[in-house]
Amino acid sequence: MLRFHRSHKVLHGFTALCLLLAGLFISRANPALSERVPQPSETAEPENPTLPADSPPAVLSETFQVFFPATYVAIGSQSIQLNVAWLTGADGNVKTNFLPGNQVRLNVSGEARRNATIGLQWSLDGPCGASVVSSETLNLTAGPWSHSTTIAAPDCPGFYISTVQTTYQFETDHLDALLTVLSPTSDVVVYTFPRQGFDRCYLPTIEQMQNWWTNSPYWAFNIYLGGSMFFCQNDIPNEAWVYQAAEQGWAFILTWVGPQAPCTNFREKISSNPTTARSQGRSEAEAALNAARGRGFLSNAVIYYDMEGYGSTASSACREAVDAFILGWSERLHQLGVKAGGYGSPATSHIADWADNNPAPDDVWIAHWVYYCRDDNNNYYFCYNPNATVWSSYLANTLWANHQRLRQYTGGHRETWGGVSLVIDSNALDGELTRIPGLGPEAVGGEPEAVLLSATPTIQAMQRLSPQAGWVLRDGHLLLTDDGGGSWRDVTPSAEGVSPILAVEFLDSQQGWLARLPAQLELSPEIEILRTADGGLSWESSSLSLAGGAYDSPIANAYLEFSDAQNGFLALKLQSGGSFSLGRLFATSDGGQTWEERLLPLGEPVAFLDAERGWTAGGPAGDQLFHTLDGGRTWQPQHIPLPAELDYGQVFIGLPQFDAGGAGYLPVTVAQTGGSSLLVLRSQDLGSSWEVAQKIDLDPAFTPGIGLPFSLASDGAWRVGIGEGMLAGAEPRGVFQALDATGLPQGVIALDFDGSQNGWALAQEGNCYGEKTSPGGGDQPLRCEQVTRLLATTDGGQTWRDIILP
Repeated sequence: MLRFHRSHKVLHGFTALCLLLAGLFISRANPALSERVPQPSETAEPENPTLPADSPPAVLSETFQVFFPATYVAIGSQSIQLNVAWLTGADGNVKTNFLPGNQVRLNVSGEARRNATIGLQWSLDGPCGASVVSSETLNLTAGPWSHSTTIAAPDCPGFYISTVQTTYQFETDHLDALLTVLSPTSDVVVYTFPRQGFDRCYLPTIEQMQNWWTNSPYWAFNIYLGGSMFFCQNDIPNEAWVYQAAEQGWAFILTWVGPQAPCTNFREKISSNPTTARSQGRSEAEAALNAARGRGFLSNAVIYYDMEGYGSTASSACREAVDAFILGWSERLHQLGVKAGGYGSPATSHIADWADNNPAPDDVWIAHWVYYCRDDNNNYYFCYNPNATVWSSYLANTLWANHQRLRQYTGGHRETWGGVSLVIDSNALDGELTRIPGLGPEAVGGEPEAVLLSATPTIQAMQRLSPQAGWVLRDGHLLLTDDGGGSWRDVTPSAEGVSPILAVEFLDSQQGWLARLPAQLELSPEIEILRTADGGLSWESSSLSLAGGAYDSPIANAYLEFSDAQNGFLALKLQSGGSFSLGRLFATSDGGQTWEERLLPLGEPVAFLDAERGWTAGGPAGDQLFHTLDGGRTWQPQHIPLPAELDYGQVFIGLPQFDAGGAGYLPVTVAQTGGSSLLVLRSQDLGSSWEVAQKIDLDPAFTPGIGLPFSLASDGAWRVGIGEGMLAGAEPRGVFQALDATGLPQGVIALDFDGSQNGWALAQEGNCYGEKTSPGGGDQPLRCEQVTRLLATTDGGQTWRDIILP
């Protein structure tokens, strides 16, 4: 059966330098990429030095990787023309990163159109201030020329623009080259309540990090250093990104993602032999420290190992192997002069086992999530919780009790601060992190204040069913409207205790389902499924058993999807680190009374045309798409054709939507600093293949942090939210227009249109005021507020008004 259009609900759930070299390459906006300058003297990038088996604390090398092009290129018509400026080290190899006092050779080449005597001057502008470091007079003969001079790298760590300027009569020309002076030290610091941190698999831009430093309540960011099981390998930051973020004020959680427990289905696993596993832990520690050194953390640090859950009932043999691995990890890092940490679920990674090791990890990062950002008092957030603590009911408070804990209290979800939306995990801090001293504001010592100015009810999800009907999940209550949002009725099924609602789905104003957990059970063996056929006046209950699944992990989120009154799916997102997306899928063919487990390659939402044909999209980096033709029994990755000029962007793939004629639309957002795009792909074969129908270049000043919210109406008209505006398009005409969208705020995370004119938008707004750098209550102590809003339009998105909820 072909499933026609139905609005998809949405559930809560120093810029990189763009340098042109003779038009031959364009640098990627993502600063994690290594761009290279083709200089004749350049050699291959050196590997990080390996650490011998029982070496003392690592000795720093003066050789660092080149991560940015070292030159700007000038093309002009003057008598004396500058072509390329670049930096080399004492060995003559091209590099941009130096320790204080290192020899820096400043190089420039150009073209003289006549014999001439010129003035040539080099200057530096950076943390030590601006100064002229070299000034000479050169006698040039007509033709190509080059010149070099040597200086010592400044003492102040940070970024410098080295500028070479030539003067000939009344003509001047100049070029810039980036010089990074690395700090020879990094420090371990303790951050405590109410400071929090966030993590995610793919790297935010430096502009996004600056925005969130200014406008969010977060103080720390998790840096994935790499590892064989780290998914977003292209998003490992370089020293340039790290130092820019450190200058803004950020501290860092350093994490390594290597092989996992031997009793799991992960691709890379540690040995089941404890002796071998211990040796593997030591090897991973050496690799992780080398990676940290390569990121600019050149002395003390604390590095956390990501050990994903491997089951609450795992065998003693499996637990012994993991315990031995963590022992090897900790003892080797200690030998190398840095601290060891471990990340995992206290229930399914068996963190308590590590406490008896000698040495034990210095710190633990506990993955203990709550549902829909609900705190211990059953208040809802989206999802920053100012009162989150590092304590967990699954790990004794006597273990790692002396400021040695971090806690990841909620998983992948959207948050918007300062108008910038990102998908993140949120973390409470009362433990050790890593900072680079001398860069940015000093934010340690004392206790800053961070509280909510407002605690308005939080909208977790919404769905528009018709011009008049729709539902909203707000603060754990299900509200329905039959008059376009003028009035609402609470149809939440009664329950004993607190039973978190995980997912809601309605086919129309009468037929609906919801999934919830039994009261207070986080490792519950079952999920309660409730169905209504009368618009929530009554509910029929059944249960879905979770026993016997491949993954024994707490449920982080859930997504219901029904193609008709009988055939539906429940996708579960399981608790995991940001480098993983684990899920389970269940199918029903009798309206939700009984369920059968299928397969799910990602812990993400699903979309189905019928009982057999469906998709799931997203994943750790947001760039995966899988397709099933047999109801989720098997899945295949689906290729998305991207224009060549977008190959280096951060790709966010949405779920397909279909209009009343069966044509499929697939939104793909490609985020690149200075050149992001929206792609609308179409399919005329029920989603078996896709081709780009429209490529829309976005404002160069706008770099999305998530996939742009996209909604398709049954007639093929679509709407996309972008910043404080919208794009409106339609097929088959293939035209689109930009709308000012009066009344629509930044931070729109979901759109739902049931036609070309009528639609809803769900928006998040968050801002902080005051100073993060005034601990202990400065002149302007930090205050934060956050709001969710539901808005409506009746003119296709040109004007918006707030919908008032009871």
